[in-house]
Amino acid sequence: MTRWNSLYGSRGYCLEEMLNQVHKIYDKRNLALVTKIPVPIKVLRIVGKKIVEAFFEEKSILDYQGIVQGNAVSFDAKETKLSYLPLKNIHKHQIKYMKKFDNQKGLTFIIVHFKSENRFFLIPVNVVYEYYINSLKGGRKSIPIEALDTRYEIKPSNGLPDYLEVLEKYRQDKYKEWKKSA
Repeated sequence: MTRWNSLYGSRGYCLEEMLNQVHKIYDKRNLALVTKIPVPIKVLRIVGKKIVEAFFEEKSILDYQGIVQGNAVSFDAKETKLSYLPLKNIHKHQIKYMKKFDNQKGLTFIIVHFKSENRFFLIPVNVVYEYYINSLKGGRKSIPIEALDTRYEIKPSNGLPDYLEVLEKYRQDKYKEWKKSA
């Protein structure tokens, strides 16, 4: 049984809080409807208003799901203090889910905040999957920032990662890819 660890559970909190604010703005402007998916946990013990012991009832999928201007989206939010994203931060079941979502013509990706450089990137599922498969064959076990496509760098707006412009570039690229494979 996996136990809830408050330090582990708060990783990515800053990025998630930023994205939650971005999503409120998108909703008010009728640009997108994206929802944070709660982690399915079973609470065992509460002290005051704080959960001190719990376990995961089932594996969660990705952090966010919704619709952006007619396109189904599902993505995860990750933060790292390093200049690379360790693949151990992305669970196998999440990668499998992303591939299935992609196969259904949904837009799926990871938004990562490289805290040391204060840069945000949208990492497409294809890139995540390629690094994952290579890691299983003994290759690199992380995705370095320098290997990422700068067209998918998210420029902050008022300090928040406003990703719609980058998502549109990704959508166009995915539609071309899907059209070729049809």
